[in-house]
Amino acid sequence: MGRVCVVSCLMFCVVLLHGHQSRAAAHKRFGNMTYLTDSPYIVERVTLVNGQRVTWNGRLHHSMYYEGHYVYGDFNRDGRKDAASVVAQSEGGTGHFLELAFLINEGGQLVHRVSHYLGDRVMVNSLKERDGKVVIDMVVHREHDCRAGPTKRVKRVYDYLNPNPDLVLHS
Repeated sequence: MGRVCVVSCLMFCVVLLHGHQSRAAAHKRFGNMTYLTDSPYIVERVTLVNGQRVTWNGRLHHSMYYEGHYVYGDFNRDGRKDAASVVAQSEGGTGHFLELAFLINEGGQLVHRVSHYLGDRVMVNSLKERDGKVVIDMVVHREHDCRAGPTKRVKRVYDYLNPNPDLVLHS
């Protein structure tokens, strides 16, 4: 009985360690990736370094941050593994605008092609892949919420192939 417990504990630790290493590698990958911005008059593309980047164009600046949420899936349905991650953008002030960035596999490289606007200062709980789509569990603002404290929990589905009005297309 004692050996079974020891072996079970060791197996659990190996699985847990592997999962932690996989997440760390993904965070390194997405935190150092090139993303398209929604501020082309300041900068069109931003390559993050350790999850963030501030770019200046004269007195104007653009900040982008990797938010730590990602999911893999075949979002353009071509049989290759794509990804989606959450990034935040700001140009100063109190705004913290989150977007879902679809990263499409082109010749083995993930390339940011399309974003969906998620909201200003929303809180993302999780991303999941389901049937080639991204399901986001997040907290958004109700009509009378203060900007710092959203309270409405929602689940939304985003599809790379069937864009809806909040889609931001990048060339």
